[in-house]
This record gives sequence, structure tokens and C-alpha cells, in this order.
Amino acid sequence: MGGTNRVTLRIIDVGGGVALAACAGAFLWAALPREDRGIHEVRALTGIIEKAAQERRNLLATRDRQSRLLEQRRAELAESGQLPARAPVEQYFQVLSAMSARNGLRVVKHNPLAALEYPGLLEQRYAYEVVGSFPDLLRFLRAIEQTDYWADVSYLKLDRGVGPQDALAGQRTAALTISLFAASAEVAGGGGGT
Repeated sequence: MGGTNRVTLRIIDVGGGVALAACAGAFLWAALPREDRGIHEVRALTGIIEKAAQERRNLLATRDRQSRLLEQRRAELAESGQLPARAPVEQYFQVLSAMSARNGLRVVKHNPLAALEYPGLLEQRYAYEVVGSFPDLLRFLRAIEQTDYWADVSYLKLDRGVGPQDALAGQRTAALTISLFAASAEVAGGGGGT
């Protein structure tokens, strides 16, 4: 019987060894990273990093474009956004006369009015009267608003034409007060401003 027990013990030992080896193999198989899963995760992370790097490059390019645009706008503002030291009266009224003629209007009156002075601002006012059709007057007023001068219409009165022939022809009179603005003498002379 001693031989049978030995064989049984050996079978048990071999069976235990095989079971232990199978458990250790299963543990190692589960614990060690699989090559496929690791490669897939690395590829996914690489794609995320590349996408983030591309977005960063796009953002930097947009920032650079916006910075250049900001500098361009600042330069334009520095050139055109400041009040002139002296209002270009003659030049403005030459442009105004040309606009009147282009819009089919007849200039009736052009007289200087009293200037007004505010802190840092000088307003030179002029009475300006034109005659023409209502649509022509509207185009003329729009053209005034679109000029690049520091000027504005501070008063407007529309009336029938100057004479009976104007009224019969559907002509209207527009009495305007044109205000031209400039920096006051203290600001223009260096007493302040930028």
C-alpha cells in the first residue's frame, strides 16, 4: 500500500503544481499589459496631443492676426481720430459746394455765425441754405454725414422753395447750421491733450 500512497501523493503534487502554475499564469496574463491595448492607448493619446498642438498653433496664428489688426486700428485711430488743431473751413466748404452741385442743389446762402468755445473744443458755425427737390436734399444730408470731417449739421429747417417758381416745381429750401469742430487754442497750443 505504500506504493499506492506514493503514486497518489505524486498525482496530488503534480495536480497541485499544475493548478498553481495555471493560477500564476492567469494572474500574470491579467496583470501584464497587453500589447494591443497599450498600443491603442498610446495611439489615442498621441492623436489627442497632436490635435491639441494643432489647436494651439491655430490659436497662436489667430492671436498674431488679431494683434496685427489691433496695431493697424490703433495707427488709423491715431491718424484720423483726433480733433484738428484748426478746422479746414475752406476745404470743407469746397467739398460741400461740390456735393451740393452733385446732388442737383442750388446754394442760396453761406454765412459765418458766432463761434462757440467749450473746454477743449471750438465750434465754428455757418448758416448754409440750399434749394432742391426733397430726394436731392436727403441725398445731400446723407453725403454730409459720410464725410471724414469733424463737422455736423446742428440745425435743419425744411421749407418750401425760395420763390413761387420753386414751390410750383416741387423745390424745397433746407436751412442748415453747419458746425465745424477743432481743438480749442489751449489744447491745440500744447496745454493738454494727447
